[in-house]
Order: sequence, then C-alpha cells, then structure tokens
Amino acid sequence: MDCSLFLRLRFAGIGLILLCVALGSGAIAEPADTRGASAHATLSVQATVPKGELAVNGQASFERRDSLVRIDLQALSLTGPSKPATTRNPLPPGGYTIVVDAATRAYTVWSPSKRTYYSGQGGGPSASVSPATPTPTASEEPSGPNLSAILASLKDLRQFAVSLSLSPDKTPIDGHPTTNFDFHFTRQIKGKDPVELLGRASFADDLGGIPLLVVLNVRGGPSSTLTAQVRVALSDVTQKVPPKSDFVPPSGYRKVSSLFDVIIIPTRTSAGSQSP
Repeated sequence: MDCSLFLRLRFAGIGLILLCVALGSGAIAEPADTRGASAHATLSVQATVPKGELAVNGQASFERRDSLVRIDLQALSLTGPSKPATTRNPLPPGGYTIVVDAATRAYTVWSPSKRTYYSGQGGGPSASVSPATPTPTASEEPSGPNLSAILASLKDLRQFAVSLSLSPDKTPIDGHPTTNFDFHFTRQIKGKDPVELLGRASFADDLGGIPLLVVLNVRGGPSSTLTAQVRVALSDVTQKVPPKSDFVPPSGYRKVSSLFDVIIIPTRTSAGSQSP
C-alpha cells in the first residue's frame, strides 16, 4: 500500500472519531437544562483495498461545557494490508487534546508528548473568545464554497440519489431507548467510479437526542471492489458539567505559533516502530 494512501486512511480514522463527537456534542446542546456532558467514543473500520484487508480501531473521549467541547484522541491503530500484517499507531504517546468553542470557532490543540499547545480561529463571523480557552491567534479566514463552480459541475454528474427515512426499529442501546434513521447516498461523476453509502444513525431518546451509534457501509472503485464497514459509537454518556480547568492546556505547556509544533506527522518508518 503506498504511503500517501496509508496516511490518508490514518487521518480519515481520526476524522471519523471527530465527526461522531461533533454530532454528539451538537445534540447535547439542545435541552435547555443541559450545560455539560461527557462520553467515550470508539471507532471500528474494516476495509478492502487493492492490496488486501485493512482494519482501523480508535478510541476518544469528549467533554462539553456550554459551547466548549474537549476531545481527547487517545488511541488509533491500523492493521494491514502488508504481509505479514503489521499494526501501526499514528498517534504519539498521550495522543492529542482538542478544545473548540462552538460559539466563536476558536480552537486549541495540545500534545502531552511535546507539552506544547497551539490556538487558532476557524472561519466565519468574528466573535469574542470564551475566557475558558486561550486567546487564539487569528488565522486567515477560508473562502466559502464557489456556487458558480458547484453549479457548473452538475453537468458531470452521472448518478446522484439521497434518501433519509425514519426506521420503526426502537431497539435500546446500552439501556437507552432510541430513534433510528436509515440513509442511502449514491454519486457518480463523469469518468469516475460510483460511490455508494448506506447506513443508520441511532439517537438516544432519554439523552436529548445524542447519537449513540452510527454505522456506515461504503462501496466504490471498479465494480465496487473497494468496500468499508464503519462503526462509530458513544458510550458511558453522562450529563454533568465538567470544570472549566478541563478546557485550558495544563500548567507548564508552551504556546507555539504553528500547529506543526504540536502535531507529529508520522512517517512510514516511525509509524512501524510505534506500538499499537
């Protein structure tokens, strides 16, 4: 498997964990009497790629206090498709912690292994930064989607379908009654293979609609030979208010001017030497 694809799959795993946590934290904000929550997130991916089978497993935890969300990326392992299969871990010891203020789009990332942190500002309307996060360093605001380019690309579509339906299934998850939605998405662009995604999202009725489970089945590539089964789950959900101190870097961490002074970009060699 080439190195660039391997790295893309690594960070795709991280992205899926963040997606699950973002969905959960957004749902937590809905009840008026809920100001905080915490949960554990797990990721499991089984994929078929050109050179064999690939497995991805990840662990994360998150906390929310009002508009502040803390995400701790604790573990991420990848196995295969090399022969013999090897397990690789792209995270440094201690992983990474990410704090995002959903109201201001300010964020802070820190690394226990480097004892450094970086603060920045996401795109969107400017707003004051919450005192619970370090003052961000303003970054250039990214440009929004180019509507003209999107409309011009419609002529290249060969397939496009999307559906969302409420399932009658109310099977509890970890003792929580759920509301379930099934979804189906298909898209093909001229000259490319079609991509199909089927899945289900399960929301906890007694926890303000927090998504406890998201299951995806993805097919693509020539004759749909590339497949992936993805499962992202939240567990140990509690609706308590975490302390403000959880949303600032630990004492003694050094502020840096670049995110790359916090993030360790794994190489093929160093990834292979890390333990699962």
